[in-house]
Amino acid sequence: MQLITNCPVCNATTLSSFITTTAQMHANKALFNFDQCANCKLVFLNPRVPIEELKNYYTSYYLPYRGAKAWGKFEKLVENSQRQLDLKRVNRVKAEYAMVSDALILDVGCGKPSFLKACKQTLNCRTLGIDFTDEGWHNQSTDFDGLDLKVAEIKDLSSNLQPDVITMWHYLEHDYTPFENLSFLKTIAKPSTKLIIEIPNFNSESRRKYGKHWAGWHTPRHTSLFSPHNIELLLNKSGWKVTKLLTYGTMDPYLLYWMSEMEIKGIQWDKNMESEFWKFLLGKLLFIPKQLMEKQSSLGIMTVIATPQ
Repeated sequence: MQLITNCPVCNATTLSSFITTTAQMHANKALFNFDQCANCKLVFLNPRVPIEELKNYYTSYYLPYRGAKAWGKFEKLVENSQRQLDLKRVNRVKAEYAMVSDALILDVGCGKPSFLKACKQTLNCRTLGIDFTDEGWHNQSTDFDGLDLKVAEIKDLSSNLQPDVITMWHYLEHDYTPFENLSFLKTIAKPSTKLIIEIPNFNSESRRKYGKHWAGWHTPRHTSLFSPHNIELLLNKSGWKVTKLLTYGTMDPYLLYWMSEMEIKGIQWDKNMESEFWKFLLGKLLFIPKQLMEKQSSLGIMTVIATPQ
């Protein structure tokens, strides 16, 4: 593992260890270090897992890849929850960009591309999804007919692409080279392109509450934990202007609290999750009063909207 000596956002060299956490959603409980930059306060994994070894942390323990099937007889209920999330994301796109039929939505880190499917059905627009693996769609080709899906990196995209909307739903915190990738996306964007980023918020109540057990670390898959100040700094530096910064998002913040509690509990993430369902649901109901205040105090998620400078 190679040690990073300069902050990935502001390039400062004054770094110090912030916290040590164990691998999350993984059988191996190896320890990993997160540093913090004294200048812009970015917190980032240092050193990082070599990219060629990263696939070892996307195993049967990784709940997002298991999807609704992980919940056994409650699979249909969980699928419905995903549909509601996808529609919230479609509505976020509609709120930021006046869609027309030939508009192109580029979803970076599309995973299981149910969001793009909802865009295709609801907005009748063109779609392109990229990810570093086809794990999210390769056995479900009929579910995602009509979608353009590629195993690719940002640098592989055509210089003539000119997407109208670029979405990153919990992608940027995984990115090993966020400045380079955001800079490249700026070069292929239109002046009117809207960039929509949803990421964990380091400066949030859930991070302060759970400390080393905070699910937002997602150790070692998350490489950067941003706060409002340094995500705006990164975007400005890479050619984007932030037009809106919301300290909440489409993702239910309760998930961060629940996953953090499960890390404390030491749950086996590869098990059938049926036995956790009713406790999960009860916790979600009890969380509602707190969630009503998420626009006043960030619970763990933030959304950034930007346009090319």
